[in-house]
Amino acid sequence: MSAQFLVVIAGPTGSGKSELALRLAQHCSGEIVNYDSVQIYRGFDIGSAKPSPATRSVVPHHLFDIIEADQEFNAADFAAAARTVCNDIERRGRLPILAGGTFFYLRAVLSGLPVMPGRDEAIRKRIDRIASAPRGPARLHRWMSRVDPESGRRIAPADRHRVERALEVWITSGRPISSWRPPDAAKEELPSLKLALAVPREELVKRINDRVISMYRHGLVDETRALLDRYQETARPFSTIGYKEAVAVIRGGMSESDAIEETQRRTRAYAKRQMTWLRAEAGVQWLDAADSRCFDRALELIEERR
Repeated sequence: MSAQFLVVIAGPTGSGKSELALRLAQHCSGEIVNYDSVQIYRGFDIGSAKPSPATRSVVPHHLFDIIEADQEFNAADFAAAARTVCNDIERRGRLPILAGGTFFYLRAVLSGLPVMPGRDEAIRKRIDRIASAPRGPARLHRWMSRVDPESGRRIAPADRHRVERALEVWITSGRPISSWRPPDAAKEELPSLKLALAVPREELVKRINDRVISMYRHGLVDETRALLDRYQETARPFSTIGYKEAVAVIRGGMSESDAIEETQRRTRAYAKRQMTWLRAEAGVQWLDAADSRCFDRALELIEERR
């Protein structure tokens, strides 16, 4: 990776990251690189707040709609793809601007990931047979907890994909997945300017609640119904915020009003986790999203680094 530096736009969901990234890209000869783990999937548009085709036509956007929901894709795959894209952007004399909300994906790009065992189809089939049996997911979680107590505490029983991956790594390598430590934030391989948007809590809660209502009004349930015709319900993005609740509405397990409330609750909790991550992150330049000079200040910080 030869870029002099990357610009990272961070902040809790609903803080205006996409809008700021777009304006900066227009003014700084930049191109936007997505680091949201749902926006990478084709067709998962409304629930992920994916930028519209019209918005993406204003400046080049990368790593949106790159895989199908039933394809295997992890943080290491994403990091490799993002580094390739950013290197190409820089070679063309333009500025890579990363925008999104999946901070583990971002950390994988900036700091790299340890090399772990790849996918093993035979082991996956064995695990899938257990998962498909009555009380199968609970059995898998107990199995994982016995061989990897740390992951047993950290990974929820309902998080089927992470449970299955932890077991696959243990069976393949004989090592628990928790023994592969996450990338070290203190050892970033790529230089970056990290700009984070701060929004007062009351305002952020309002934005989140309004955004969720808008998603349902603009067809989240219908979008999810169409996606269920294309992919199995076990596909990973169906477990994400908004889509999980929309599936419940379609299957008759939840009313739409309850789904809205649950999506709002989960989104608020996610935003809180994002803020916890950002407060612990070194080198973050905070911007007041409500300040009229927010954009100008972001431009100043970029020019200072150049």
